[in-house]
Amino acid sequence: MQKRRVVITGIGTVNALGNNLKDTWENMVKGNSGIDTITAFDPSEFPSKIAGEVKNVDYKTSVKESSLSKLKRMDPFVHYALIALKEAVEMAGIDLGKEPFRSGVCVGSGIGGLHAHQNNVKQLIAKGPRRVNPFYIPAAIPNIIAGFLSMEYGFCGPNFLTCSACASANHAIGCALMIIQTGMADVMVSGGSEGSVNEVAVAGFSNMKALSTKYNDTPQKASRPYDVDRDGFVMGEGAGIFILEEYEYAKKRGAKILSEVLSVGMTGDAYDFVMPDPEGMSAAQCMKMAFELAEINPEDVDYINAHGTSTPRGDVAEAKAINIALNGKQDDIYVGSTKSLHGHILGATAAVEAIACIMAIRDNVIPANINIDNFDPAIELTCVNTEVIEKNVKIAVSNSFGFGGHNSTLILREI
Repeated sequence: MQKRRVVITGIGTVNALGNNLKDTWENMVKGNSGIDTITAFDPSEFPSKIAGEVKNVDYKTSVKESSLSKLKRMDPFVHYALIALKEAVEMAGIDLGKEPFRSGVCVGSGIGGLHAHQNNVKQLIAKGPRRVNPFYIPAAIPNIIAGFLSMEYGFCGPNFLTCSACASANHAIGCALMIIQTGMADVMVSGGSEGSVNEVAVAGFSNMKALSTKYNDTPQKASRPYDVDRDGFVMGEGAGIFILEEYEYAKKRGAKILSEVLSVGMTGDAYDFVMPDPEGMSAAQCMKMAFELAEINPEDVDYINAHGTSTPRGDVAEAKAINIALNGKQDDIYVGSTKSLHGHILGATAAVEAIACIMAIRDNVIPANINIDNFDPAIELTCVNTEVIEKNVKIAVSNSFGFGGHNSTLILREI
């Protein structure tokens, strides 16, 4: 049986660069960083005091009035997803409830309701077990995001969440792709959402020496993938949500198609809890798998949005993987990490970076890598651009690799 083609017809986002697609892309192309001093809590006692926070959003306008009382009990990661989904649905011009059993949802989140965890543990310690909120569990479990999105829009097809650290959103898109390809659904909501800028998350990542601490006084310079002075990633938050449709289904209803989803590669490092395989072999195989499934050659690629977290070892390992996957041929391929602008959004980062790929395809513009003052000679890449590049982008690749050795590579094509 011939696999059905899958396309993207709607995009929505909220992140540190903007509360919609237009603002996000404009700031990305202009090189305007959204990273700043943390405002959600007093960070003065924390080693890392900066993050890419979502600001000035009102989730109440994104749901039906009858849903507001339930949504108030949910964590920010649910709020962000609903805001992004509303924008995606409006762009796609689709009625998700029209054929409920042919429409589904598969989204990703690396942590889920961390605010609910933190707040209820505080209540338990301070006031005892009876003061733990009865809505604590449904507010905290990551899969509640998929459930809430389906309840709000009335789709009754496949409904689940992927939770694989920073690869979560790519894994979700990959699962949605396969669901449509095999005929289980015609339309899938996919992407990722994360709302983890709080005390316990920043303390935890800081104490494991994962976060940048050298640039607290100059936050917008802190996320600096490939620079020799990088010292860790910067926490981010937000969501990126897509409407995926079977190609003929989208054509029949006259939808504007933004991009075709060709493939998702997936491998595991089997190496360490948090450290990537330093030789990048499994990450390279992940990219090769994606190329093979997409039936393309490495030289067909125009742009790679790298995982590029700004960690000393991670950037080097991924650079090795990219070089292996490209067979050492980097001509006419540009590599960059937009995390230098929006920070590391954990389970949603792959979704926001997929947006960068789709927009690069649409506008034939590749964002610059900012904060590279002294390129690290250990990085085996010659194709990292520090200026905005105008280029006909037909095929874009997005890598996302997570704690636990979860590797993912998404390939998108112009259509």
